[in-house]
Parts: sequence; structure tokens; C-alpha cells
Amino acid sequence: MNVKSNIRSLRIIAFFLFFTPALALIGSLVAHNIIVSFPFSHESNFGAEEDVPGATTLRITCNEDNEFCKNENQFESYDKLNKCNKYQVVRSILTETNLLQEDQSAGIVLPDIEKISKKLDKKIFLEWRVTNRLNEYCIINSDFLKFYDFAPILFEKIYELKNDKKRTALGTTVVVNPILYGEASISNIVKRFPIKLIFKPLMYLSVILMILYWYLNNLILNKLSKIEIYNKFYIFGVLSSIFLLFHVIFLGWDFESKILTQIRRSFIIFFILFELLAQAFLIREIFKRKSIISKYLSNIIVYCKLGFVFFVCLSSIIILMILLMINLDSKVDYILEWNYFLILLIFYLLSSLMWRKKIN
Repeated sequence: MNVKSNIRSLRIIAFFLFFTPALALIGSLVAHNIIVSFPFSHESNFGAEEDVPGATTLRITCNEDNEFCKNENQFESYDKLNKCNKYQVVRSILTETNLLQEDQSAGIVLPDIEKISKKLDKKIFLEWRVTNRLNEYCIINSDFLKFYDFAPILFEKIYELKNDKKRTALGTTVVVNPILYGEASISNIVKRFPIKLIFKPLMYLSVILMILYWYLNNLILNKLSKIEIYNKFYIFGVLSSIFLLFHVIFLGWDFESKILTQIRRSFIIFFILFELLAQAFLIREIFKRKSIISKYLSNIIVYCKLGFVFFVCLSSIIILMILLMINLDSKVDYILEWNYFLILLIFYLLSSLMWRKKIN
């Protein structure tokens, strides 16, 4: 493969090395928020002949046979999200003459009806009635219905994931934007099922791309300089890839040993350290060999990358000093964490743009 083909491959790999980890971070956050905020469910079929306001669906007597409605009628659930109650259904507790209580949610916990019955010395009934209020949890009242009709399996899968109590364990119970507000760390969002199914595969792919990225940089500079060496940036770049791989593999693992826990946490530190060293040595080698390789490079982007390397290295030192001297609020830590790792990816975007697309 000639140098031009190598450079073309490097440009493509560098772009995807920017895009893939960014997708892993942002995609994981978006997926988390979609599942957390998903409002629709397989609702109970209360048995109304018509889903119209005022319709009474069912009345049952609370007596000893059903343990005073402790074992109230168990309604079957609809099997599809688009089979739902268009209007809200309320449950009422009443006697033959008086309404005792009306619950806006038909699933609210019942009071002790046996005590109420004995105290009033009257029969107690439960009744379900359709109101005139639209049910916001019914997808047919939502603009999402047309998307559901197009891809129902996607919506059903999100519902299934949200309600999988055995496996699904999301990092928060509400929608978050830690990039701006720092409500959660990266690991807290991405290490849990099902979000890790998005994050980990994309990061494994990123590790492969990263190794190819450093290999091609080393190969191209060696070919243009007509030498055969393992440049320092190549060594540090591969080391950073290895530590990133270890970090992704052990992400979410809990160790009883404090030493093993510290070792696991050190992986990300070594990844950052070796990544910064690799990028610094790469730009140094580019400037050392600039007279030989200048026709293959965009000078403006080269200087942009030089400035960016200096900015990130200086920022990293300042952030590290601040963290060592000041106990920052966790939200500030998380804001720094999300933004720092997203900013690091600009290294690869600049690399994609740095090498000329057309070479005379």
C-alpha cells in the first residue's frame, strides 16, 4: 500500500475515532434518558364496553370471599402499547348510598376495607369509571403514535427494558444532562444494563481504531522519512489503547479488595497520561519532519493541533492541581469529566483534517 492510500485510511480511521467514542458517550446518555422518561405502558383492561367518559367498567362487592377486596379483580393487561385507555380510569370506594373515596389512579393501594365495612356496618363496593380526562400515559393520545405504527417493536422493546426489574438498573430515575449540570458520572450512566450494551461495544471498536490510528501514523512518518523505527508516540499510543481496553473491560466490576479497586481506577489515569504523551510526541515528530512531509499536510490544521495539544496538556495539569488542592462538589467533578473526555476526541478530528485529501 502506498503512502497516499495509507493517508486516506488514516483520515477515515481518525474521523471514526472521533465519531465512535462520541457516539458511545452521547448515545449512552440519550438512551438512558429515553428509557427513564418513557411514559407508556401495557395498561390494565378495565373492561369498559366503550372507552368514553362516564362509562362504568365494573363494580365488585368487598366481602370475605375476596378478603374484602385485598384480592380485588385482577385485570388483564393489554398486550400492545397502542391498546390502552384513551381516558383516565378512576377507582371509587363506595357504599350503596355514599361515595367514600375516589382514587385518581386506579392502581393506588387500597385502605383497610374490612375495618371501614365494620365501622359503617355497610357493604363496601369498588367501582371503576372512565373520566373525561385524557390519559397522558396512553400512546394513542401522543404524537408518538405515528412512530409506533411505523416501528412498534422499538417502542415495545423500550417498554420491556424499562420494566425488566431483574436486569435493568439505570444510573438515575430522572432525565439528566451531566454535560451541563453534572447530575451523574460517566461510569454511573454507562456501566449498567442496558446502557452498557451500547457503550462497551462502541468502545471496544474505538480501541481497535485507536491501535490502527497509531500504527498508521508511525507507518506514514516512517515511509516519508525513509526510516524504520517505533516512534515514541506509537509506543505511548498503543499503551493508551491497552489501558483504555482494560478500563472498558472492568467497567462496572466491584472488587472486595481495595487494592484491586485502586488498580481498576488507575486504568483511566494511565490512558489519559499515555494519550497526552502520544499526541504531544506525534505533533513534535510532525514539526521535526515538516520539511519532508509538508506537502501532505494542511499547515493551518497542523498549527491548530499544536495549539490544541498545548491547551489540553495545560488544562489537564491545572485541573489535576485543582482536584488535589480543592475538594470540588461532585457536580463540578462530573461536568469536568464529561466535557474533558469529549474534548479529548478533538485530537482525532484534527488528525482527520490535518492530512491533505488531495496530494499532488
